[in-house]
Amino acid sequence: MALTALSVYAPSQTLAAFTVVAVVFATVNLPAITAWTVLGQQLARVLTNPRRLAIFNWTMAALLIASLYPVLWPA
Repeated sequence: MALTALSVYAPSQTLAAFTVVAVVFATVNLPAITAWTVLGQQLARVLTNPRRLAIFNWTMAALLIASLYPVLWPA
């Protein structure tokens, strides 16, 4: 992903262009990774019960299958 971003968004191949792309990536990715980490830790606290874990797994499986709907049956 980083190589693609550098080749697309920094075609001049200068240090300044590379720095701008790196700063933008860091600015976007750091909050996203932090949010996923915090949400994962909180979810781990909730999913200690085997029944809740099973419900969660089945729900995620159903959502995954539902996400295939636009691919299999385009409008």
